[in-house]
Amino acid sequence: MTADTLKTTGRSGAPAPGRFRRSLAARQRGELWGFLTPAIVFFVVFFLFPLGYGVYMSTTNYTTGTFITGRAPFVGTANFEAILAEPITFRALTNTVTITVVSVAVELVLGLLLALLFARTFPGSRWLPTLILLPWLLPAVVVATVWKSLLAGDGPINDILGTLGIPVQAWLANPATALPAVIVVAVWASLPYWATILGAALKQVPAEQLEAAQLDGAGAWRRLTAIVLPTIWPVVSVLVVMSVVYTLLIVDLVLVLTAGGPANSTVTLGLLSYRQAFQQFQFGQGGAYGMLLLGISILFAIAYTVMSIRREREE
Repeated sequence: MTADTLKTTGRSGAPAPGRFRRSLAARQRGELWGFLTPAIVFFVVFFLFPLGYGVYMSTTNYTTGTFITGRAPFVGTANFEAILAEPITFRALTNTVTITVVSVAVELVLGLLLALLFARTFPGSRWLPTLILLPWLLPAVVVATVWKSLLAGDGPINDILGTLGIPVQAWLANPATALPAVIVVAVWASLPYWATILGAALKQVPAEQLEAAQLDGAGAWRRLTAIVLPTIWPVVSVLVVMSVVYTLLIVDLVLVLTAGGPANSTVTLGLLSYRQAFQQFQFGQGGAYGMLLLGISILFAIAYTVMSIRREREE
């Protein structure tokens, strides 16, 4: 037996340990790439490609003629200059930020209150959390259609208010009340999700810490701020990020409720993108509105990351 053979197989004829380790590592790498490849393909096809194509469309004169000729002349920043020159863009930006900030803040507070309520034992405490989850399972178009009927001038809500002697009005037709009405519907649609997730997070709070704090004389507010919130903060932060991104992109709810009216009082950036792309067939400008929304989301993500890093350092 030669020296090379001994190095490869060892003196007993079995594979050398180094070669076995290398083959095991290669097999593990193969299995790893086998699991990662579908996820990578999905990410590229359904995320990177649409995102890149959206950037491409926002820098070209992409119209219905492009589907026939295949040509979309490059225009650089002309689409962005065009949308920024429109006064309605800044109105839509203000409405989008207002809806997002107010909705997420109210959902956080009310969702936490509902989660704390459901953490207690009372008649119906077992089935009520499941029942309130049903509105969140409804499609946004169905939710908007139902609430549009409820908030109409001759709708059930005005009937109840009239019976109580409270002045009534067409909530979605009045520029002063249309935006608050949209926010109310957005909160109603997302609140069950917040309550459910926060309710699950509250179960991770150590009961012995709460009992010890109560024995030491800590009140309910002190226990909430010193024990409960720090424990569930990772869940809260993720919920805030997801809700902000979801609300920034809100289109269907506003489209069905008010279509951006009255007098553009409820128009949003997502709705303007929809109008330009699917009503005016100016896909380039529609893509520009989409990139503007993407930029706002990135700014929020950066701010959130900085705040999270600072919080970790303080802890």
